[in-house]
Amino acid sequence: MRDKRLHAIIILVLLWGALPSASAAKTTRYAFRSTYLFENRGAEPLALSDDDATIVLFETNEWQAVTIRNSTHGVAREYTDIDGNSLAVMDFPAEIPAGGILFFSYEYVIDAGDSPRPSIDPQQSGGLSDIPEALLGEYCEETETFRRSEEMMALAGSLTSDESTVLGMVTRVLSWIVANVTYGNYEVPQYPDETLAQRRGDCDDQSILLISMLRALGIPALLQIGVVFSGSIEGDRTSWDGHLSVEQRGVGWHGWAMVYIPPWGWLPIDLTLTGSKDPLTIIAYSPEYESFVVTAYNVSEQRYIGDSRSSRERIIASDLYVSVSDIALEEAEPNNWIGTAYTISGVLAGAAFLVYLVFSRRNG
Repeated sequence: MRDKRLHAIIILVLLWGALPSASAAKTTRYAFRSTYLFENRGAEPLALSDDDATIVLFETNEWQAVTIRNSTHGVAREYTDIDGNSLAVMDFPAEIPAGGILFFSYEYVIDAGDSPRPSIDPQQSGGLSDIPEALLGEYCEETETFRRSEEMMALAGSLTSDESTVLGMVTRVLSWIVANVTYGNYEVPQYPDETLAQRRGDCDDQSILLISMLRALGIPALLQIGVVFSGSIEGDRTSWDGHLSVEQRGVGWHGWAMVYIPPWGWLPIDLTLTGSKDPLTIIAYSPEYESFVVTAYNVSEQRYIGDSRSSRERIIASDLYVSVSDIALEEAEPNNWIGTAYTISGVLAGAAFLVYLVFSRRNG
């Protein structure tokens, strides 16, 4: 599903001080409503495709369970994309008539718990030879998103030339990015060589740079996209030449790296949602172990950046205008969403045909 990558465009800037503090392990239920209003302001109908009508179903694992309820449209079919993500094509009309609107609303019910943090001891770290061969193909290859430049490969090599362990190589690259790349928000995701040249990027931009450099060194890595829940998150913005308006309350989209470091396996590394600049602390105390961060999908082989940019260009060139509202709260009991203060967002709605046109960046 191509347009899924556009989630990255509406991620809010999340400050560490605005987030819940780490606490004892617990399970929390979140109600997360997405509503959309798509307006065809032109004189001709706008055709819809399966890609336009597709939403992400979130990852379900030992630490999180996600279901959908109160959807204004049914599911036409479900499928799995190239990166193994579960997606649903909603039952939408074939087109939006001239001057017409399409309203879409649904709620994710998310039960999330803290996951155990590994005990990271540099003395126990393995080398490149300890990485399973099965991971050296897909998760180390150069792709449209994780592309490489000569400058990037030379930098990665120089930073790690005297390191013999995977953890040591990862911390060297991570230290350089933390020290040299500042936070900055763009309307579309940046390629890693662009982030390297500009020394600036948001959560997924910086993660993509880290992943690309590590893959060039033979260390498996991928990008994860998810959401961060906090009552302190509030934001409204308009972008894409006025074609996209976004409201977020209590939830923000976010991106981070997943890196394979033997003997601990896959570990989350968050470059922007952290209060530390020490690489070992960043790895050991990643916020992704906390229940307020929930994984939505993985990015490994898909065209995350190219498809995001193409979709932005297509919408700007069209008569389509989109209003999006993401609102979340903690839910003490099942089915208590209706009747909360969030009913004010009901007028902001839309069709799943832009859930992926609108949602693929996560600026954390």
